[in-house]
Formats: sequence, structure tokens, C-alpha cells
Amino acid sequence: MAKKRKKGKKEEEKYEFTPPEFDEKEFIKKELRDTRTAIWTIGYAIILGIVAGVVSGLGKSYVGLSILIALVGIIFMNYFYSIVHVDVKQFTRRNWVGNIGTFFFTFLAIWVLMVNVPFLDIAAPNVSKVIVWVNNNDGSGLHGLEYKFVDTKGVYDWVPMNNDTWTPVIHTSNSTTVNVTARVVDNGHLSTVEVAITSTSTYNPMTGYDTSRFEYQFTGDQLVAGNNLVFYIRAQDAAGNSIVFSPSTTIPVAV
Repeated sequence: MAKKRKKGKKEEEKYEFTPPEFDEKEFIKKELRDTRTAIWTIGYAIILGIVAGVVSGLGKSYVGLSILIALVGIIFMNYFYSIVHVDVKQFTRRNWVGNIGTFFFTFLAIWVLMVNVPFLDIAAPNVSKVIVWVNNNDGSGLHGLEYKFVDTKGVYDWVPMNNDTWTPVIHTSNSTTVNVTARVVDNGHLSTVEVAITSTSTYNPMTGYDTSRFEYQFTGDQLVAGNNLVFYIRAQDAAGNSIVFSPSTTIPVAV
């Protein structure tokens, strides 16, 4: 015979969530402290970013010292906070990581801004997209050779443009015309763009025919058969930064 349930069985206890008491004063105090810390951190990063920019302006060899300034700034953040009376006793690891991140990215932004125009210009001009146009006046027409990286060779070489099957060669004739062209740009203002043919003993100014493309034309009789064409493009900006570009491969010269 089944036993009867006891009538006096206790009902299951119900769980009731009680939210913790919200301390409004403590919350406001924490927010004000975090905001004040962020403002001091950004100001600290701006000052050191400007210092690093000035140091970088002394020359490219000082760029490493500018990076060291950022590392020193991170190391001495605790001392800086004590100077400006920021209480770090309640800082958690998350607070430190956030403040260091704020410092670093603010420092980096100011430093990059300082080492670029209009404040400073430490970057040399860039020479690219070099093309040599050759017209031997032998009935074959005008041919273009572009200096570019060839994947199959693993090196830079002269490549006929527009899938031209012409075998590159320059004739030593006064009826042969050679036009050296290149794209030359700078983050500031270019001062001079020159080219030297065969050797660096004499540079001649290149003519700009748009905002960034320059050319220099000469005749084949200025070359010597058997001595392949080599040239040097020298560019300098208004800040005195300069570069000398010369292709690593040459173009054959024949009679």
C-alpha cells in the first residue's frame, strides 16, 4: 500500500536577486579620476611626441633616439602621475594597459605629424616607373623599355612595353634618339631633378612635363658601341634631402 505524502511538506525556497547598492558618489569620483588621468596622459604624450619630432629633425641617424624617447616615456609614466598628483593606487592592470596604449598611439601620431611637411621633411625624393624610349630611325619605329621587376628572373630588368618583340639595342648614330623618363615625387617640394649619362661626371637637368614625370633626350652618337647604356638620376628636395637612382641592369649599345 502506497504511503501518503505528508501534508506539512515545506514549499521550495524561491531565489530573489538583490542588486548591490549603487554608490553614486564613488562612481562619479572614479569617472572624474579616469578622465583626469586620460587628459594628463594625452598631454604627456603630446609633449614627448614634439620632443621626438624635433630630435628626428636633426637627421635620420636620430630616429632611433626618438623611438627611445617613447620607451622612456612609458617607463616613467608612474613618476609623471605622481608629479601631477594622479592617484595610481587603485589602478588595475586594465587601467595601466589602457593608459599605456593611449600614450603610445598619441605619441606616434604627434611624432609622425612632426616629421612630415609642413613641420619637417626628412624623406628623400622617390624615383620610380623608369622608361627609356628608343628610336633608331631604322624603320622599326619607337620602342619603350620599362625598368621593372621580372618574377621569372627574380631581378629588375628592362622589359619591352606593349609585348614588343623588339630586341633592345641602341645604335651609336646621331639619327638615333634616346629619351630617359622617370616618375620623381617628394612629400615636400622638389628642388632639382638631373640625369648623368654613362658617368656621374656631368649632370644635366631633366624636363618636367607634368606634376611628377621628368625626361631627358639625347642622341645615340653620345654613346660608345660595346659600352652598355647606364645612367644616374639625381633628385633633391627643398629641404636638402637627395637620392641618386641608377638601374642595376644596362641596355646594349651597338654600331
